[in-house]
Amino acid sequence: MTLFYRSAVAAATLICLPLSAEQPALPLWEAGVVGINVNQLAYPGSDQLVRRNFVLPYLVYRGDILRADRDNVGLRAFKTDSLELDVGFAGSLGSSDTDIAVRDGMKNLGTLIEAGPRLRWTLSEDVFGARVRADFPLRAVFDLSNSLNYNGVSFEPGLYADITTAKGTFYALGASAVFGSEKLSDYFYQVSAADVTPNRPLFNAQGGLIALRGSVSVGKRFTPKWRGFGFGRYESTQGAKNADSPLLVERSGWSFGVGVTYIWAESAQKVAY
Repeated sequence: MTLFYRSAVAAATLICLPLSAEQPALPLWEAGVVGINVNQLAYPGSDQLVRRNFVLPYLVYRGDILRADRDNVGLRAFKTDSLELDVGFAGSLGSSDTDIAVRDGMKNLGTLIEAGPRLRWTLSEDVFGARVRADFPLRAVFDLSNSLNYNGVSFEPGLYADITTAKGTFYALGASAVFGSEKLSDYFYQVSAADVTPNRPLFNAQGGLIALRGSVSVGKRFTPKWRGFGFGRYESTQGAKNADSPLLVERSGWSFGVGVTYIWAESAQKVAY
């Protein structure tokens, strides 16, 4: 599992990505279908990718309070010209022990759902044509595959730049640091006495830095109905709190994916985004 894609999540959608270009005014809502191919690290520090293909409902809603857009799904608490606070949800894929050789015989990593507040600070609307913002999401993490069992807390402060061209191509660049509570670190890196093998010694995980990240994504509107997108995320665990865990076997790695969206309906009402 690659921790915490904070992207648009529709009703039945686990992961959506930047799909539409920024415009002065956008439809209040859009509905359609999204097809995604995802290749993500099983977890930060894993040497194996989890590959999934999805065809899912796609929904964007840009209300003043309720919002489901390319960044988040949830409730906006307040918004000024530079600051925004919302309470939202995000998710990430799970994997079984057969996906990850180093975890053979251990408990599966489930599909995780995050929920909690995010503070967004817009630093500038125009830095060489880019909108620059800082995000501070604090999320509780729950295992959807295990009756929403609580698995700790994540915090991922990050700096992001969004650029949209006149031809409707969207680019996003980001850099962030992922921190986890001890319970969340245990979920990924703890080796209990029951899981010890000759090649997997006992390890007591601690809360702290999980990984540093760099990300890039691009989205293109080909027609009013069809849009394509792609993304890549580089992850480094150099200096991570649990770098000595036998489950942390790679110091860096990539996650990536591509997809296409078909918009079959949208509202006539337009709203400022």
